[in-house]
Amino acid sequence: MNKSIKRAHRLSGTVIASFLLLHLTNHLFALGGAQLHIAVMNLFRYVYRFPPIEILLLICVMFQVISGIILVFKKEFLRQPSYVIIQVLSGLYLSFFMIYHVRAVMLGRYQWNVETDFYFAASVANNYPSKLFFIPYYMLSLVCVFAHIACVHYLKRMETIDKMQEAVDTTIFRKKFQRETLGICIAGAVITFLIMIAFTGMLYDIK
Repeated sequence: MNKSIKRAHRLSGTVIASFLLLHLTNHLFALGGAQLHIAVMNLFRYVYRFPPIEILLLICVMFQVISGIILVFKKEFLRQPSYVIIQVLSGLYLSFFMIYHVRAVMLGRYQWNVETDFYFAASVANNYPSKLFFIPYYMLSLVCVFAHIACVHYLKRMETIDKMQEAVDTTIFRKKFQRETLGICIAGAVITFLIMIAFTGMLYDIK
Protein backbone atom coordinates (compact mmCIF):
# COMPACT_ATOMS: atom_id res chain seq x y z
CA MET A 1 0.00 0.00 0.00
CA ASN A 2 2.80 2.39 0.96
CA LYS A 3 4.64 1.70 -2.33
CA SER A 4 1.47 2.30 -4.33
CA ILE A 5 0.92 5.67 -2.63
CA LYS A 6 4.57 6.59 -3.23
CA ARG A 7 4.35 5.70 -6.94
CA ALA A 8 1.11 7.67 -7.33
CA HIS A 9 2.65 10.57 -5.38
CA ARG A 10 5.59 10.67 -7.76
CA LEU A 11 3.28 10.45 -10.79
CA SER A 12 1.12 13.35 -9.61
CA GLY A 13 4.29 15.23 -8.76
CA THR A 14 5.49 14.76 -12.35
CA VAL A 15 2.23 16.26 -13.64
CA ILE A 16 2.58 19.25 -11.29
CA ALA A 17 6.25 19.64 -12.23
CA SER A 18 5.24 19.88 -15.90
CA PHE A 19 2.90 22.74 -15.01
CA LEU A 20 5.60 24.37 -12.87
CA LEU A 21 7.97 24.31 -15.82
CA LEU A 22 5.51 26.48 -17.74
CA HIS A 23 4.64 28.59 -14.71
CA LEU A 24 8.22 29.42 -13.73
CA THR A 25 9.21 30.00 -17.34
CA ASN A 26 6.32 32.45 -17.52
CA HIS A 27 7.55 34.20 -14.37
CA LEU A 28 11.04 34.57 -15.82
CA PHE A 29 9.55 36.54 -18.70
CA ALA A 30 8.62 39.15 -16.07
CA LEU A 31 12.28 40.21 -16.33
CA GLY A 32 11.19 41.84 -19.59
CA GLY A 33 8.27 43.65 -18.03
CA ALA A 34 4.74 43.03 -16.83
CA GLN A 35 3.20 43.15 -20.32
CA LEU A 36 5.60 40.50 -21.64
CA HIS A 37 4.77 38.29 -18.66
CA ILE A 38 1.03 38.70 -19.32
CA ALA A 39 1.44 37.99 -23.05
CA VAL A 40 3.32 34.74 -22.39
CA MET A 41 0.85 33.81 -19.64
CA ASN A 42 -2.06 34.18 -22.06
CA LEU A 43 -0.35 31.75 -24.45
CA PHE A 44 0.37 29.20 -21.71
CA ARG A 45 -3.19 29.44 -20.43
CA TYR A 46 -4.39 27.75 -23.61
CA VAL A 47 -2.66 24.67 -22.19
CA TYR A 48 -3.24 24.67 -18.44
CA ARG A 49 -6.67 26.33 -18.48
CA PHE A 50 -7.99 23.79 -20.97
CA PRO A 51 -10.75 22.32 -18.72
CA PRO A 52 -9.62 18.65 -18.71
CA ILE A 53 -6.02 19.68 -18.00
CA GLU A 54 -7.04 22.18 -15.32
CA ILE A 55 -9.21 19.55 -13.59
CA LEU A 56 -6.33 17.06 -13.77
CA LEU A 57 -3.96 19.62 -12.23
CA LEU A 58 -6.38 20.38 -9.38
CA ILE A 59 -6.84 16.67 -8.68
CA CYS A 60 -3.05 16.18 -8.68
CA VAL A 61 -2.57 19.09 -6.27
CA MET A 62 -5.16 17.68 -3.85
CA PHE A 63 -3.71 14.18 -4.12
CA GLN A 64 -0.14 15.48 -3.74
CA VAL A 65 -1.02 17.25 -0.50
CA ILE A 66 -2.95 14.31 1.00
CA SER A 67 -0.54 11.58 -0.10
CA GLY A 68 2.46 13.67 0.98
CA ILE A 69 1.08 14.01 4.51
CA ILE A 70 0.34 10.27 4.62
CA LEU A 71 3.89 9.44 3.54
CA VAL A 72 5.36 11.79 6.15
CA PHE A 73 3.53 10.00 8.96
CA LYS A 74 4.68 6.62 7.66
CA LYS A 75 8.36 7.61 7.91
CA GLU A 76 10.50 7.59 11.04
CA PHE A 77 11.25 11.24 10.38
CA LEU A 78 14.19 11.92 12.70
CA ARG A 79 16.02 8.75 11.64
CA GLN A 80 16.03 9.68 7.97
CA PRO A 81 19.05 11.05 6.04
CA SER A 82 19.28 14.85 5.80
CA TYR A 83 18.11 14.93 2.17
CA VAL A 84 14.94 13.04 3.12
CA ILE A 85 14.29 15.47 6.00
CA ILE A 86 14.71 18.41 3.59
CA GLN A 87 12.41 16.68 1.12
CA VAL A 88 9.75 16.25 3.81
CA LEU A 89 10.00 19.79 5.21
CA SER A 90 9.97 21.40 1.76
CA GLY A 91 7.03 19.18 0.78
CA LEU A 92 5.06 20.23 3.87
CA TYR A 93 5.60 23.91 3.09
CA LEU A 94 4.61 23.35 -0.55
CA SER A 95 1.43 21.62 0.66
CA PHE A 96 0.57 24.73 2.65
CA PHE A 97 1.50 26.98 -0.28
CA MET A 98 -0.53 25.03 -2.85
CA ILE A 99 -3.64 25.03 -0.67
CA TYR A 100 -3.37 28.77 0.06
CA HIS A 101 -2.31 29.78 -3.46
CA VAL A 102 -4.88 27.71 -5.35
CA ARG A 103 -7.59 28.97 -3.00
CA ALA A 104 -6.53 32.60 -3.62
CA VAL A 105 -6.49 32.13 -7.40
CA MET A 106 -9.91 30.46 -7.43
CA LEU A 107 -11.38 33.20 -5.21
CA GLY A 108 -9.87 35.81 -7.51
CA ARG A 109 -11.35 34.21 -10.61
CA TYR A 110 -14.79 33.18 -9.38
CA GLN A 111 -15.65 35.40 -6.38
CA TRP A 112 -13.63 38.61 -6.51
CA ASN A 113 -13.85 38.76 -10.34
CA VAL A 114 -10.29 40.01 -10.77
CA GLU A 115 -7.68 39.05 -13.34
CA THR A 116 -5.17 36.68 -11.73
CA ASP A 117 -2.25 37.90 -13.80
CA PHE A 118 1.13 39.44 -13.01
CA TYR A 119 -0.39 42.27 -10.97
CA PHE A 120 -2.44 39.86 -8.84
CA ALA A 121 0.80 38.47 -7.40
CA ALA A 122 3.03 41.51 -7.69
CA SER A 123 0.68 43.97 -6.02
CA VAL A 124 0.79 42.21 -2.65
CA ALA A 125 4.59 41.95 -2.88
CA ASN A 126 4.95 45.71 -3.39
CA ASN A 127 2.57 47.22 -0.87
CA TYR A 128 3.10 47.65 2.85
CA PRO A 129 2.29 45.78 5.08
CA SER A 130 1.26 42.85 2.81
CA LYS A 131 4.76 42.55 1.38
CA LEU A 132 6.11 41.62 4.83
CA PHE A 133 4.23 38.35 4.45
CA PHE A 134 4.13 37.80 0.69
CA ILE A 135 7.80 38.35 -0.18
CA PRO A 136 9.01 35.58 2.21
CA TYR A 137 5.94 33.51 1.27
CA TYR A 138 6.72 33.59 -2.47
CA MET A 139 10.46 33.29 -2.05
CA LEU A 140 10.26 30.30 0.27
CA SER A 141 7.85 28.56 -2.10
CA LEU A 142 10.41 28.82 -4.91
CA VAL A 143 13.24 27.65 -2.66
CA CYS A 144 11.16 24.68 -1.53
CA VAL A 145 10.23 23.73 -5.09
CA PHE A 146 13.87 23.35 -6.09
CA ALA A 147 14.92 21.83 -2.76
CA HIS A 148 12.17 19.23 -3.13
CA ILE A 149 13.10 18.46 -6.73
CA ALA A 150 16.79 18.22 -5.80
CA CYS A 151 16.08 15.79 -2.94
CA VAL A 152 13.77 13.64 -5.06
CA HIS A 153 16.40 13.56 -7.80
CA TYR A 154 19.11 12.52 -5.33
CA LEU A 155 16.83 9.90 -3.78
CA LYS A 156 16.07 8.38 -7.19
CA ARG A 157 19.75 8.38 -8.12
CA MET A 158 20.69 6.73 -4.84
CA GLU A 159 18.17 4.00 -5.58
CA THR A 160 20.24 3.11 -8.65
CA ILE A 161 23.27 2.60 -6.39
CA ASP A 162 21.29 0.14 -4.27
CA LYS A 163 20.72 -1.93 -7.42
CA MET A 164 24.41 -2.09 -8.31
CA GLN A 165 26.51 -5.15 -7.64
CA GLU A 166 28.47 -5.14 -4.38
CA ALA A 167 31.79 -5.30 -6.23
CA VAL A 168 31.16 -1.95 -7.93
CA ASP A 169 32.85 1.10 -6.38
CA THR A 170 29.97 3.53 -5.85
CA THR A 171 32.09 6.49 -4.66
CA ILE A 172 32.34 8.04 -8.13
CA PHE A 173 28.59 7.69 -8.63
CA ARG A 174 27.79 9.25 -5.26
CA LYS A 175 29.95 12.29 -6.01
CA LYS A 176 28.37 12.62 -9.44
CA PHE A 177 24.86 12.50 -7.97
CA GLN A 178 25.84 15.06 -5.32
CA ARG A 179 27.10 17.42 -8.03
CA GLU A 180 23.84 17.00 -9.97
CA THR A 181 21.82 17.75 -6.84
CA LEU A 182 23.95 20.80 -6.05
CA GLY A 183 23.47 21.99 -9.63
CA ILE A 184 19.69 21.85 -9.23
CA CYS A 185 19.94 23.86 -6.00
CA ILE A 186 22.18 26.50 -7.61
CA ALA A 187 19.87 26.79 -10.63
CA GLY A 188 16.94 27.12 -8.23
CA ALA A 189 18.68 29.89 -6.29
CA VAL A 190 19.37 31.85 -9.49
CA ILE A 191 15.80 31.42 -10.78
CA THR A 192 14.39 32.41 -7.38
CA PHE A 193 16.53 35.56 -7.34
CA LEU A 194 15.52 36.56 -10.89
CA ILE A 195 11.80 36.02 -10.31
CA MET A 196 11.81 37.86 -7.00
CA ILE A 197 13.61 40.95 -8.32
CA ALA A 198 11.05 41.12 -11.14
CA PHE A 199 8.00 40.75 -8.90
CA THR A 200 9.19 43.05 -6.13
CA GLY A 201 9.70 46.08 -8.38
CA MET A 202 13.50 46.14 -8.33
CA LEU A 203 13.73 46.31 -12.14
CA TYR A 204 10.82 48.64 -12.94
CA ASP A 205 7.94 50.39 -11.23
CA ILE A 206 4.89 48.24 -10.50
CA LYS A 207 1.68 50.22 -10.15
